[in-house]
Amino acid sequence: MNENPDIKSREKGDDRAIGIACRLDSPEALKIVQFITDFLLKRNERIAYETRISSKFIRHFARSLGDMTTDNTKFVISVGGDGTVLRVCQNLPKKKIPPILGVNLGSVGFLDESMGNPESLKLDLEKVLSGKFCIEHAARLVTRIGNHILPVALNEVLIISSKPSKVLYTNIMVDDQNFTSSYLDGLIISTHTGSTAYALSAGGCLLDPRLNGFEIVPLNPFAGTGVFRPLIVPTSAKIQIKLQRPRLNGLVIIDGQSEYKVSPQVKITISRAPTDIKFIRFHSQLGGYFDKVREKILFSRKLADDSLED
Repeated sequence: MNENPDIKSREKGDDRAIGIACRLDSPEALKIVQFITDFLLKRNERIAYETRISSKFIRHFARSLGDMTTDNTKFVISVGGDGTVLRVCQNLPKKKIPPILGVNLGSVGFLDESMGNPESLKLDLEKVLSGKFCIEHAARLVTRIGNHILPVALNEVLIISSKPSKVLYTNIMVDDQNFTSSYLDGLIISTHTGSTAYALSAGGCLLDPRLNGFEIVPLNPFAGTGVFRPLIVPTSAKIQIKLQRPRLNGLVIIDGQSEYKVSPQVKITISRAPTDIKFIRFHSQLGGYFDKVREKILFSRKLADDSLED
C-alpha cells in the first residue's frame, strides 16, 4: 500500500478541507454524513459540504462541487452508491480534481471503496488520514456533437433513438477508418470503469484494469446488416458516429445523468478526456478489481461437496 503524504492529517499551514457529498433522499446517508462530520472535526480537519446538503449540517461550510480543487480540497467523500459517485464526478472541476472516497449505502457500489457503517468507515478514514491507501486512475470519455462539448463520462456514452419505436442506422468510424454501418437500437461507448455496468448487461466484456481500452457495444444490432460484435479500441482512439436515417433524431446520454439531442448526419466524436478521475483504494488495483467482480457481479460461491453428488 502506498504512502500518500499529501492527504495526511492536517498539518501546520495546510488549510485544505475534506469535501463531503451525499444523497439528499436518504436519511441513512445524512446520518452517515453526521458521523463523518463528528469524526473529522474531532481530528481538527476542515470540512466543505457540497452546497445542496450544507443546510442540513453547517451552512457556512458550503462549497460548490465545481469549486472543489486540489488547491482547497484534500479529497471528496461521496456517500450513497454508484449513482452518487457519477453525479459527483460530473460536477467536480475539469482540472485539479481531488480524489474520491466512495462510501456505499446501495446494493452494488462497484465504484465505492468503504462500507456505510460507522465501525468500518472509521477505520477507513483513519487509513486515509494516515496516507495508507492507493490511487486508482480512471480514464473518462469526452463527447462532441458537432462543435458542442458535452459533460465528461466516467462509465459510458449511450446513443439511442429519440423515438423508442424506431431503430437507428449508424455509421461508425475509428481513427477516421470506416468500421461498420448497422441498424440497431443503440450504441454504448464504455470506459474500463463502465465495462462492469450497462455495457456488461448489453453483452460487452469485462475489461481488465491493466488494459488501456474503451469498448463499443451495440444494442440489438439487426442481423440483416452483418455481424456486429463488441469492439475494444485503445484509449487513444477517436470514435466517430453519424446517424444516417433522415428525420430521425438521436439522444446522447452521459452516464445516465444527462441527455442531449443529436440530428441526423451531425458527427458525434468520442475520445479520451484530458483528465482522469482518481479514486482512493485500500487494495492493489488488480486484486481489488477481481474481488469486486467476484463479490458484486459474479456472486461466485463454493458449493458443498454433497451438492455435487449424483
